[in-house]
Amino acid sequence: MLKRRIMKMNVVGAVLVLSVMLFSCQNNDKGESTTYQGINYVNTTTIEKRDFVSYLKYSGKLFSEKSANIAPDVAARVLKYAVKKGDYVHENDLLAVMDSTQFVQAKAQYESAAKSYRRMLKLKETGTIDQQSFDQVEAGYITAKAAYKFMKGNNKVRAPFDGFITEKLKNVGEVYMPMSFSAAGPAILRLVNIDNLKAKVQVSDRDIAKIKLNRNVIITAESYPDQQFLGRVSFISQEADLISGTFTVEVKIDNKDRKLKPNQFVMLSITIEEQKDALVIPKQALLKNSSVVFIVNNNIAERRAVTTGIESEHEIQVVSGVSEGEMVITRGNVGLKDGTKVLIKNN
Repeated sequence: MLKRRIMKMNVVGAVLVLSVMLFSCQNNDKGESTTYQGINYVNTTTIEKRDFVSYLKYSGKLFSEKSANIAPDVAARVLKYAVKKGDYVHENDLLAVMDSTQFVQAKAQYESAAKSYRRMLKLKETGTIDQQSFDQVEAGYITAKAAYKFMKGNNKVRAPFDGFITEKLKNVGEVYMPMSFSAAGPAILRLVNIDNLKAKVQVSDRDIAKIKLNRNVIITAESYPDQQFLGRVSFISQEADLISGTFTVEVKIDNKDRKLKPNQFVMLSITIEEQKDALVIPKQALLKNSSVVFIVNNNIAERRAVTTGIESEHEIQVVSGVSEGEMVITRGNVGLKDGTKVLIKNN
């Protein structure tokens, strides 16, 4: 029984030895294949020298510098509109005609007061009336004249500036009331000029000192993904918001082509620093949490320690450690060792 058990153990041991030998042979075969296939393929880009900009990115909402709810100064019925929604109008263009009842009354009172004033003026020159009586008539004339001019200015509503009619808030025949509490406020029309827009963003305490007046800003919108619009910083609040602790910054945008619209959301890249003739590399060329890159020289990877400068979202300035025209590895640099043979395989 004991011999049989020993023989069985020997057989098992032999099987294990054969298995180990077979596995070793297979590993050698695979090792030779890995060595053959184990070329370090990398992607590279050429280090270039150019003007480089560092910026902060924010999302913001556009608003018009010139927008107004248009209305007369007195209660009146809308008789007719001279424009329709969507029209572009120029300053002083006629927009609407209001009910003239109050205007007619004011005109009649003014004409009557003017006649009385002219009569009293002649009587005063001859000394027929006393000064007090003349003063009363003169005051009545001046008051009637002012009321007439006021009503004349409100009988026909005109555009205070160039822009688009974006809303009609009263229909023809409806009465406009100055104390109306509608969502748009008391008005009959809304006029918006979009030639010059602004965007408002909220900036943290950490970044507010980096932003300066008149700095250039690049604006992008989803409606025009391949186009950039230019603006500049026009206002920096000197007081933080009580609730959020952030600072309001406004950006003025030239919108002469009228592609951007008020209340549209956009992305803004605010320039905080510029460098002329800077060496620039992609951020992915840097090893994680370090200032080290790999340069390819005659298919050999060379490890370089670099000093970096300003940066943007995807790129960074290199102050020292590399030269213009060298090939820096942007992909395949993880785990790479100095002096390793590499093969460039850019897509």
